[in-house]
Amino acid sequence: MGIKAYILSVMNDERSGPIESVLRIALSFASLFYKAAIRSIDAAYTSGRRRVFKVPVPVVSIGNLTLGGTGKTPLTVFVAEHYSAAGHKPAILTRGYGKDEDRMLREDLVDIPVYSGRDRRISALTAASEGCDVIIMDDGFQHRTLERDLDIVLMTPETLAGKDKLFPRGTMREGYEALSRADAVIVTKADRMTEERKAAAALEAAKIVPGRPVAFAEHKPVFLTDITGTTYPLENISGMKTLLVSGIADPGYFALSSRKLGALIVGRMEFPDHHAYSGRDAERIEKEAALREADVILTTAKDFIKLRRLDLSAFEEKIFVLRVRAEISEGKETLIARLDSVLSGKRPE
Repeated sequence: MGIKAYILSVMNDERSGPIESVLRIALSFASLFYKAAIRSIDAAYTSGRRRVFKVPVPVVSIGNLTLGGTGKTPLTVFVAEHYSAAGHKPAILTRGYGKDEDRMLREDLVDIPVYSGRDRRISALTAASEGCDVIIMDDGFQHRTLERDLDIVLMTPETLAGKDKLFPRGTMREGYEALSRADAVIVTKADRMTEERKAAAALEAAKIVPGRPVAFAEHKPVFLTDITGTTYPLENISGMKTLLVSGIADPGYFALSSRKLGALIVGRMEFPDHHAYSGRDAERIEKEAALREADVILTTAKDFIKLRRLDLSAFEEKIFVLRVRAEISEGKETLIARLDSVLSGKRPE
């Protein structure tokens, strides 16, 4: 286990022992300084000491409270496709750090421009000057220099239930009080919640963000692709001995989705989020697939962007990519109304 994965396991209380206990105390102490820093930043924006820039077209921000694992990319695609289908010209702004999500967005949305850059204001002005009439700011909740007309915050059931802690003791970028800035909340990965848990989550959200609409979303598998990009129906992995390979923040959800499709999971190779796959990793995957006698090696779209740069010839006939799309399972009508409201010039109350 690498140091990054080890620290994350300590943050998530997945490891126990005297060393881990001391480390958690140190992380809790460090989180006090982090909390002071983010409160100082919030005060600077609230008081006007930090400037917020307005651009000539509506801005919709999609973000979260945690460092990852909420599924922002599929929801960003959902919002962009909604505006495009309605006849608008959306643009997506990303941070421009060269992350996997940037490449995924460009591949999923070939007709919708994606602007990458650290300065969101410049990216937004460029998009507006090139004819875009609505801007979607991916991972924008903590990037407050750009004024937005709608702030959508994504939360997992675990975060909503208060099971996470402030960084670096946990993975939360901000505390729950930050949700006062949100205009809408989407609880993602809701398919792993019972109806009773959804009802309880709606009540929890109503307490945390009173008066804001709460929607529930699932990441629905839609089809499989092979190494050439050829598509296959999901039924193709039903009953197949499957090795899962992923480097994402929530590998458990990937496993759940695969199991629901009927895949017989014989092994799970889980790498840290944003893992940079190497040739050695490809060799390990090949050996693990042989050891487990796997019929299929299943990975995510985010992982395949990096895996495909490697020599996969030893198992290219076995590797498949699970393609997913966001689906709003509850609260869709209200959410769509909020999305459409920004184009009418009326900010939601």
